[in-house]
Amino acid sequence: MRALPEPLSHAYLITGGSADDRAELAGRMTMAYLCRGEHPPCGACRDCRKAAAGTHPDVMRTAPAPDKREITVDQIRALRSDAYIRPNEGGRKVYRIDPADAMNPAAQNALLKVLEDGPAYAAFLLLAEQPGRLLDTVRSRCEPLNLPRREPEPDPALEERARALGALLLEGNELACAQALVELELSKPKGDELAALLEQVERQVSRRLAQSPRRGGAVLRALKTCRENAVFRPSAGHTLGWLLAELFQS
Repeated sequence: MRALPEPLSHAYLITGGSADDRAELAGRMTMAYLCRGEHPPCGACRDCRKAAAGTHPDVMRTAPAPDKREITVDQIRALRSDAYIRPNEGGRKVYRIDPADAMNPAAQNALLKVLEDGPAYAAFLLLAEQPGRLLDTVRSRCEPLNLPRREPEPDPALEERARALGALLLEGNELACAQALVELELSKPKGDELAALLEQVERQVSRRLAQSPRRGGAVLRALKTCRENAVFRPSAGHTLGWLLAELFQS
């Protein structure tokens, strides 16, 4: 006798890994919620194919508006209202919130009601790089799925740039650091490229922390602020401005 598949929870909090890793897992789970095949997600049934193509009417995605940093309470109220409308085609409706840690506190509180006692057919996938930004009450109502961190392949050119920038942040004056960061901004790095560079700078500075603990600690705190603010998807200029302001704040 074939074992029945383990039933899916109504809500998951997907953390860890990279943004692509989290999105890939959320895509597979969306298919599993909707799949009509024998071994979900089969990837071959109509619902799986439509979910994979992003055209399934019972899959809703919530993200910050293009000109906003946060997911607002009005967006979550709209999601909550939609959740009480029965599915169009499938047996479930899947709500994917990405990045969930961009929800402001009012939005998170608005989500609690439907997480607690929403209709049985509603499923929620919350993707978060920084789950600590979510309210304890939101996290406690989701099954946690923490992906392992994927170590990037070594990039000698990136390491050299990071080494030079890290040395400047540790030893340079405010003017020299400002000039270097302006030049970096003018090179128009993409968000992922800048994040990778600053992550490597953080590693480089950590290795030299014993040589300059006070300045090194300030640099690491400034880089941590930039990393935490990345959830708001700032421009390179905003990120580098934060870095300079945090490092040389009076």
